[in-house]
Amino acid sequence: MIGLPLHELLLATAGRWLGLLGLAVLVGGLVLDVLILPREAPELAGARDRLARWIGLAVAVLIVTSAIDLLARARIMSGGDLAQVPAALPLVLTRTHFGSIWIARMVALALLLAVALWRSRAGRAVALVLALAVALTNTLTGHAADWGDRSFTVLVDWLHAAAATAWTGGLFGLALAIGPAWGAASNAATAAELVAAVARRFSRLAGCCLLIVIASGIYNAWIQVPSLRALWTTTYGVALLLKVVLALGLAVVAAVNRYLVLPALEASRPRRLGRLRRLCRIALFGTASGPGVARTRLSRLVAREAVVAVVVFGCTAVLGESTPKRHEAHMARVMEQDNGPARVTMEELHAAGGVPKGWRFTPPDGDAAKGRAVFARLECYTCHAVAGEKFPRPSGVGPALGDVGRHHPAGYLFESVINPNAVIVEAPGYTGRDGRSIMPDYRDRLSTRDLIDLIAYLKSLGG
Repeated sequence: MIGLPLHELLLATAGRWLGLLGLAVLVGGLVLDVLILPREAPELAGARDRLARWIGLAVAVLIVTSAIDLLARARIMSGGDLAQVPAALPLVLTRTHFGSIWIARMVALALLLAVALWRSRAGRAVALVLALAVALTNTLTGHAADWGDRSFTVLVDWLHAAAATAWTGGLFGLALAIGPAWGAASNAATAAELVAAVARRFSRLAGCCLLIVIASGIYNAWIQVPSLRALWTTTYGVALLLKVVLALGLAVVAAVNRYLVLPALEASRPRRLGRLRRLCRIALFGTASGPGVARTRLSRLVAREAVVAVVVFGCTAVLGESTPKRHEAHMARVMEQDNGPARVTMEELHAAGGVPKGWRFTPPDGDAAKGRAVFARLECYTCHAVAGEKFPRPSGVGPALGDVGRHHPAGYLFESVINPNAVIVEAPGYTGRDGRSIMPDYRDRLSTRDLIDLIAYLKSLGG
């Protein structure tokens, strides 16, 4: 978020972290319930009840964190004045892309609470669909939405989020709800068979999710990080690099569980490379073996995976609150600080090269409602989609403007309209074959007053 003090940025990151954990518990818990747990297993009745309680808690956490996020957006839109937040809330909800997505998110969460009372298998399947819809709202208010709500980038980012939460959230469910039930079987053989069935199913799902996470993660990194150097020179890059390292660690532990620990629970199933497996298992865990030991070992490794996954979501929260390298060039060029007028002597002004130190162009306040009329008169909607507005569908290829006010200061937007080639954004919908901006020249069609109001309207989009 642009211009937030450090302590507020940390609070925003912590709130996003908590929301991501809630989403993982929600999606992963429902995936376990619908796809993984055997339908007829009396020993898992208590586990299903615990899982339902964790899912309910996750929905409550998401409602609270979503409300806090809305208040934070309203505060930013009102210039940081808490007294103006109540007045800004209706504008955020009705006039911004974030507001439209937020309303859809709350509707999905409310339906989840209602469906929670429907304990049938069909009800849980509907709840899983709603949970994946909640994950989509995260994508539509994140960096991926800069390319448009219906873009391929949004689809990839949503698949990444769905696969990651199904995998890591499943680990949370196994550690918090299912694990205690593993020892509840009437005898050791039944317990080993139950654990093996659940672990085998989840292992297959986790393998598929891992492939999706890797493929989508590579694409997202290619989109957001234009150079390898950005991985260690930007906050976004460092958080991404740490996330990748931790995710690889999760994959390694998952492989150990799948190929070394799980076979010990299935002694009756013939296995290829059995001697090699035993040697690797002895090298890692010692000579102790047997279904009971394997069950305990599996439970501990799953719990450790879950802990690492918590840190991974912390890195994801940092990514969500950081500016990708793709944005940093023009953000650094025109970043504004609303610290009031600059005060300087004429001698200091001349000595600094004619402008105050750290000077950035700041247009005066405009009328957003009149700016919307200017936007419509110029037919800007023919190239730019604006979520929440009733403009005709774009026929051109310009970028969506749903969150433009959140990502860019007013001075940058002002320059982009009157001199679109001052900053060339290297992305689809920005440049033509000649490498220059495809933005039309509006200098002869805009008065100064119109331009100021148009920028006020653009700043109102996305809070």
